Amino acid sequence: MDKRKAAFRQAISCLPPIRRAQLERLDRPEDIEELRFRAGQPPAARTAVGERPLPLEAVASAELREMLSRAAQYSVHSYTDSLRHGFLTLSGGHRLGICGTAAEEDGRVIGVRGLSSINLRIAHQAEDLQAQIARWIGTDEPQSALLLSPPGYGKTTLLREWVRYFSDRGFTAAIADERSEIAALADGVPQLAVGRCTDVMEGCSKWQAAVMLLKTMSPALLALDEITAPEDAKAVSLCTHCGTAVIACAHAAGLDDLRQRPIYRELLALGAFHQAVIIEKQDGQRVYRMERWEETKC
Repeated sequence: MDKRKAAFRQAISCLPPIRRAQLERLDRPEDIEELRFRAGQPPAARTAVGERPLPLEAVASAELREMLSRAAQYSVHSYTDSLRHGFLTLSGGHRLGICGTAAEEDGRVIGVRGLSSINLRIAHQAEDLQAQIARWIGTDEPQSALLLSPPGYGKTTLLREWVRYFSDRGFTAAIADERSEIAALADGVPQLAVGRCTDVMEGCSKWQAAVMLLKTMSPALLALDEITAPEDAKAVSLCTHCGTAVIACAHAAGLDDLRQRPIYRELLALGAFHQAVIIEKQDGQRVYRMERWEETKC
């Protein structure tokens, strides 16, 4: 619990002093997963049970600009590439998501101006998942798995712990960290624990990262976050043909939801994954359910 409180304090260190002091007085900050700041509205906190407004004064547009400037260490232009994708990774692996008016050039988003809201996602380790992963796997060898849930249920956290489980047991692992949110490198050092035998490639597409990692690092396990495009599926297929286990995520409520999408049907037909872990919520608590593909109809 102390680690979660420390993570909260580290995450809000990028906020203006007055707002930071207000948030430090909140009860049970360790339960907060995200802080939402919307222009003209009071801040809100999201926990496992949902989002609730905080009893604080409304956020001003100027405050949003100051938050972004402080988070970027007063050098916003240095983070242009990241911000055009709508986020900024902070020290400790925390992430600042931004919304507003998109600035376009030649049909491509080059940035966001006129900020309307900011989402501060607090990175937490989930060390208690290690024992659960050991029960699911039932083998000493890495196996391919797909993690399923709606957004915000903790797929990335579980993926990170899955990698760490095998990496700390001596298996070479690799992470294709397209959005810098699995390992969150800072000066080449992961800000989140991903294991002692893990190599990370970030800042490029999952496909590009997978090709480089497979050629140069020979991983036994390769992790990538959400599969959302044909190119992502291509990266999974490449790993399968190379004999490398894959751990990946998908936004889906369950297996029936997953099977309705062509991109996943193709991967299942290929035999790319041995098992699925479905993350659900019951009474505000996360519940993990594992199913092996041979137990389901693909």
